[in-house]
Amino acid sequence: MANKKQPYNWEKVQAGDIISFRYKSKKSKSPLMQTILVLNPSLMKSGQLKTTTQLIGIKLEESNKMVLELTKKQIMILEQIGDWKILDEENNLYRLDIKPQFITNDIKGVKPRAYDLLSKGLQLTGQYRTYDYYKARKSSVYLEPIKVLASKREMIGRTQKPQQPKKPKGGR
Repeated sequence: MANKKQPYNWEKVQAGDIISFRYKSKKSKSPLMQTILVLNPSLMKSGQLKTTTQLIGIKLEESNKMVLELTKKQIMILEQIGDWKILDEENNLYRLDIKPQFITNDIKGVKPRAYDLLSKGLQLTGQYRTYDYYKARKSSVYLEPIKVLASKREMIGRTQKPQQPKKPKGGR
């Protein structure tokens, strides 16, 4: 398997995408590569002094070091809010196609209820991250391959619904 990340476009980023980008936090001296499962692509938050736009997600890796290992159990927990969709099988690129009942809209992303389901099952203590959207956008964004220890194809194939055969026209 190639496991190659693909260049992506910030305008296309949506809830369920697994992306990577460089981001300089207050603690780091230089920008580090962040890999996240996007929950909210650009959420506007109003504070007392100003309004900010935030990119929110679950941190999976930092500088290619796994922070949250996606095991078979965790894949199943994520499937409570969506189904895995293969974007590029050769490069192991997937996205979580989040179910409509867990999406507020394309801009706001997932509802708090979806995060509550995930945080209880995945023990996400410290993995929920917010990034300054405009600061993140200064970096290139990529669709990132996910590294799962269990067999990905077996799990993904199980969640994707088979195509229904088309009914012949004019017949009963």
